[in-house]
Amino acid sequence: MNGKTKYKNPPIVERILGIYADIDPIAFEEKLPEWQMIVRDSYPISRPISEWTIDIKEVNGIPVLQETVPKAEIIYLLWKRHPQKKQVNGMRLRPSRLVFHLCRDDDKVHDFEEVYDEMEAWSGKWMQHFEVKALKGITLEYINRLNAKTTPQFMLPDGRLQIARAFLMFANIPGRYKSLTSPYECKMRLAIDEKKPCFFDVRVTAQEGPYTDVRIDFVVNTTAVGKAINLDEALAEIRWGHDIMLEEFGCFFTDEAKASFNPYGSDRPEG
Repeated sequence: MNGKTKYKNPPIVERILGIYADIDPIAFEEKLPEWQMIVRDSYPISRPISEWTIDIKEVNGIPVLQETVPKAEIIYLLWKRHPQKKQVNGMRLRPSRLVFHLCRDDDKVHDFEEVYDEMEAWSGKWMQHFEVKALKGITLEYINRLNAKTTPQFMLPDGRLQIARAFLMFANIPGRYKSLTSPYECKMRLAIDEKKPCFFDVRVTAQEGPYTDVRIDFVVNTTAVGKAINLDEALAEIRWGHDIMLEEFGCFFTDEAKASFNPYGSDRPEG
């Protein structure tokens, strides 16, 4: 792919890499304490959180809550130490996946290679420790924020965001009314390769309030039921997914936006 550009100040606030597997929940809980000891020198800060699941069924086009007891799953978050105690480099575990997070640290944007290196360093040890025989695919997610802090060049004095100047999904609005205001909310999925499979998701949401804050998620996903790949194949899918991420990043933002992100040049790969 051509035109891969690294930007000095893209609106990326978090990069997420994940690999997926099926680990027996009981075996996972038994092996987790030892895993925390293994990674303690690198990821000493632990914070478990609960994620609740409810069953919703659609009846005549209307979502209806099922009369079942909500289920809770414990997600284990591990973080590296930070001089200002920020959560920048993280590892997330649950029986179905291993995930790494790399968050923006003020003006330090970081790049893809940093989070990829963590995945490469720990994924084999994770598979061995939790006795993972095969993987079901990968996800690569870039979380972007358009707001006064990350993209002040597109903010109006009254706090509104000129989103159509930055993001092509909101450009060329039909009809004579062109002035956009919150809420912004939409999602779409592009089929990159349905046989592999590989899909590219775009999700746009806006935080309500006096100042506009729009979140744009780009997600590359290759997971599938019944899929079985080894670690080398998963790492190759991550690299391939990153190429897709770069291409789509360049497609969805306007030329004006990309220029304002301060490109280094097309001879250097984007992170």
